[in-house]
Amino acid sequence: MKKKFYINSNVERLISYAATLILILALNILLTNTLLKKITQSAQLRFIQDCAELVEDYANALESKLAALETDLDLIYAKIAYKTISPLEIQQIIIKARKELSIQFDDIFFADPNGAAYNEFGEINDINDRDYFKKTISGVSNFYVSNVVESKHDGSAILVFSRPVYNESNKIVGAICSACSLDTLGKLLNEIKIGSERKMTIRDANNRLIKHYKPKWVNWTFAPWKYVDKNIGTEEDPHIVKETINTEGELVYFFNRTLSTTPWTVGVTVTLDEFKQIEKKQKDYQYFILDIIIIVISAIFILELWMHSVLERHQILSTHIDSLTHLWVRSYFEKEATKQLKRNPSSKFMLIEADMRGFKFINQKYGEARANKTLLQFSKILYEITKSYNGILSRGYADHFYIFIKITSVHKSMHVFKQDLERITAQIKEIDIPLSPKFGITFHLPKKNEGTPSIQTLINQTTFARNSVKENALQQYAIYDSKMLRQSSSDNYIESYMHKALEKNEFFVMYQPKIDLLTDKVVGAEALVRWDSRELGYMPPNAFIPLFERNNFVVKLDFYVYEQVFKFLRKCLDNNEPVVPISVNMSRNHNKPDKFVHEFTHLLKRYDIPPALIEVELLERSSLDKNLLREITLMLQKEGFKVAMDDFGSGESSLNMLSTIPVNVLKFDRSFLFASDTENGTLDETAENFIETLVDLGKNLKKETIFEGVETEEQRDFLRKIKCDQVQGFFYSKPLREDEYMQFLKKHR
Repeated sequence: MKKKFYINSNVERLISYAATLILILALNILLTNTLLKKITQSAQLRFIQDCAELVEDYANALESKLAALETDLDLIYAKIAYKTISPLEIQQIIIKARKELSIQFDDIFFADPNGAAYNEFGEINDINDRDYFKKTISGVSNFYVSNVVESKHDGSAILVFSRPVYNESNKIVGAICSACSLDTLGKLLNEIKIGSERKMTIRDANNRLIKHYKPKWVNWTFAPWKYVDKNIGTEEDPHIVKETINTEGELVYFFNRTLSTTPWTVGVTVTLDEFKQIEKKQKDYQYFILDIIIIVISAIFILELWMHSVLERHQILSTHIDSLTHLWVRSYFEKEATKQLKRNPSSKFMLIEADMRGFKFINQKYGEARANKTLLQFSKILYEITKSYNGILSRGYADHFYIFIKITSVHKSMHVFKQDLERITAQIKEIDIPLSPKFGITFHLPKKNEGTPSIQTLINQTTFARNSVKENALQQYAIYDSKMLRQSSSDNYIESYMHKALEKNEFFVMYQPKIDLLTDKVVGAEALVRWDSRELGYMPPNAFIPLFERNNFVVKLDFYVYEQVFKFLRKCLDNNEPVVPISVNMSRNHNKPDKFVHEFTHLLKRYDIPPALIEVELLERSSLDKNLLREITLMLQKEGFKVAMDDFGSGESSLNMLSTIPVNVLKFDRSFLFASDTENGTLDETAENFIETLVDLGKNLKKETIFEGVETEEQRDFLRKIKCDQVQGFFYSKPLREDEYMQFLKKHR
């Protein structure tokens, strides 16, 4: 019998690796030609896709610029729309209002239906032959951007932005227009930074160049003799471009897109030589691969034996890496940061948590792909900052990032952080999706006879600090300190007690009357929640509502308030007491319209309250997406409720927002009434004009108007003079308990 031959496990692994690698080597040699052809094709398709995306991104950025011009034009439009004003009066309004505009147009004018244009220079020109005037006055377009035309004022090349003006009967009575020279527009276009921009051009419908990579061609008409469609993609993934010639006479492919709001075409030209260079580079790469493949494969079986241990030692295995950003995941970050704390017990450390304001709405608005691209760009900015200080960086949940840095002093590290913050702010402006990051900061400062805190504790501190940053772009960061420690302890206590407080009916509702300015009678009231805690004492809303919004308990509290209001109204109706509509607030945490409206109406029907006695107030600055606000508004109105926009004008209000969310009532923020330094609260002229414009806007749009926070007779008299419908505030009454409110209501009915 032959003696068996045994090998140890290491030799077995070596033989197995060698056999596998020899097979791989053979397959690579056989498949190299096919594979590299695919790589060449893929490289070309990537190049094509990059060019197409560049055009798309530039077109989107350009449309955003045009939207900004439209918004500026709307500032004047709001002063003249839905009114009966003569052209000469409009001319004076234009002259007075143009200094308020952020973009200085070269000319602003109003054209009557006959084409007589009254400009800010006191001239009257005939524009009846202009295409932009015809399209605007006919109502074809609500905002029209013209081709390049010659100015009636001085003959220069200009572009005209126009929108129809409606009178009180909703008929078009003219057009408000702004003219922008090619030089002025060029400065605005230069602010658009999309990648490398390559050879970017913009043409109008007459082939007149609005932008060109060589400025000398701007305002020239260029109509190439060759301009045919060509598919430069594949059968599976076709991509049609124009094969044409450029201004230098070179044969090129023209990637282009026509804008939705204007007859302009945005495009980028790529020479045919650039495509040939891709193929040449791939062939050179193919020969290079064939030369080194044998050497590389031969070395792999040696390298592989120790590669795994190297990866583990440097902690870069895929299980520790976030698949999108290629940063450490939070669990591994915590492990590595804990090691640093233990190895350096006497050292100081700085921990920073960063995230983006409203990231989930970036996902909703732009889609997951673009949101992820934005997230990746933001992570790269943070990585460069962290790398310069030899710190460590990880990605947590969604848009959360954590930075851990060893420091020498708190003062120096904050000085450096503020400098870095300027760099971060400058770099995120180059990202095509607008971002507003916020940061929470904490420090580990070792003290004698005190233990080292866990990294989880430090992260909790940064999270608390970050959450304390107000939704205000002027505040970008907060530092965790002893005050926050006390606040954190207080919040933890409140959170542990809030459910019990609700069960014990410690929350109660107060009612602040709403007064009709024509009659000085009570026509409604707003329900406001208060908390009289047996454990914590009386607490105003700002002591607990922000916390309840963060932990979502406010949803439960809202429905508690609704039920208390419905019970109160039911009691009044049963006792034949006088009643007026009561408004209730809907917090920003209700993000499922169907669920909210179903539960709200179900509760109302249980108490048999007429919907006409309830008004729902939405917050204009709510973090809810505008589409969700619109959906909730329409569903509530369908059920018979009035809907009010609370704090109108304090957020990102616009004519577009009003047309998107058709509320019944505009409730203006109290801050407008305090734009004065006088003791009696008299408003200055600018503030009065602004408030009057807001109220007129509400009237023209057939909305009820109400101002909150009225505290002085002067404020009341001014609002009465400009015909605001209702007010509420301490001048008439503070928020009242049920019995006090009923006495007030009976006295002022």
